[in-house]
Amino acid sequence: MRWQAALVLLGAIACSCGSTASAPASSSGSHASPVAAVSPAATATPSALGGATSGRTSSPSPSASPNPVTETSFAVLVDLFAAGTSYNIALVGPDGRVAARTSGAKRSPIVDSIELPYAMASRSRVYYLDGNRTVRYLKADGTTGLVTSLPGNAHIHAAFAVTPDDSRIAVALLDYSVRPVSLTLYVEDVGGAHHSVIFRSTTKYLWPVAWHAGHLLVAYLGPNTPPFKSKAIYLSSRSLNDYPYGPSPYGGINFHVLNPANAVRLAIISGGGSSGLLTKAGTAVIQGDADDLAGNWINWNSPHNYGSFSAAGSLSPDGRMIAACCPRPGPSGQLVIWYRGDQSRILPVTVTSIDWVGWLDSTHLVTGFYQVSDGSPSVVDLVTDAVTPIDAHGIVAAIFPTDL
Repeated sequence: MRWQAALVLLGAIACSCGSTASAPASSSGSHASPVAAVSPAATATPSALGGATSGRTSSPSPSASPNPVTETSFAVLVDLFAAGTSYNIALVGPDGRVAARTSGAKRSPIVDSIELPYAMASRSRVYYLDGNRTVRYLKADGTTGLVTSLPGNAHIHAAFAVTPDDSRIAVALLDYSVRPVSLTLYVEDVGGAHHSVIFRSTTKYLWPVAWHAGHLLVAYLGPNTPPFKSKAIYLSSRSLNDYPYGPSPYGGINFHVLNPANAVRLAIISGGGSSGLLTKAGTAVIQGDADDLAGNWINWNSPHNYGSFSAAGSLSPDGRMIAACCPRPGPSGQLVIWYRGDQSRILPVTVTSIDWVGWLDSTHLVTGFYQVSDGSPSVVDLVTDAVTPIDAHGIVAAIFPTDL
């Protein structure tokens, strides 16, 4: 089968970590300091980012969020190329109107370092990184505020993901001041309590992107792939200088589901080629099919769809549709809704094969673009085929509130 054949090599890459992965390690107190090498006293279990995947284990359910949940869905547009050392964020509703805007400072530049995500959503707010250290929030009414501070600096790049109920935060630190680059992954309460380092490595690189059912979802770069743009393979022929995350807003080649207490791997989501936004149904893959959030392959049975030319697809929250460019192979063209069984519907809006769309709901899509020269974002109504331009630019980095 085409999908399976395309993933033979990628599956081997994504799953060949072996028992040499660095082990989870626990600590408490202040923020962790990245280490230059894996501690030999902390030996990995076979399923800690390597070896066989364990069965799912239960994690304590987060307490209910005291923050009110937003009812209307918004697309979170992030424009990384707005201006020099800063980036822009816009929250866009299903009517195409921009409900809120803000901007943040980018991380300090490190030569050839991969780009890590800047923004994510919980059920009540959007979180974003402002500079190397500061995590702030943005609400749909435009209010912003300080959340916490991370131990990032000019040599250490940080990425994070907050739980849907705003109670916990997972943080990855990539320390480029040492060779090989050192990864530290820790979890703590948003206020800083219950701090625990759960994983360290100098050979395997990952960073948190979301939480689901109490478990941590991380983007994975691949075994023995250093976190440099010149080395990373995001299954795209586009330059990572201009399209820094590849065919999704997360970077990496796939996702691992981890127990947040000890980093034991519970599932692998796609062998490689994850594309578009994560939804409660899972993720599309550029080979033309999808995976659910338990790591199960979803056979789209559509051999002539976007996967025949490896475009970026986006799986709908109900799991019934994948939106992707194009009716025929090419770098750009009309957006197509691909159904199972090789059925499709062409929409009256132009997209590219590297950019993806976000699903606000089952009838509204938001197109996004890395580059202004490739197109302008818009909202597409699947019921009426109406296309509403958006007065903002950027990739679709998240849907707020999260539905994971």
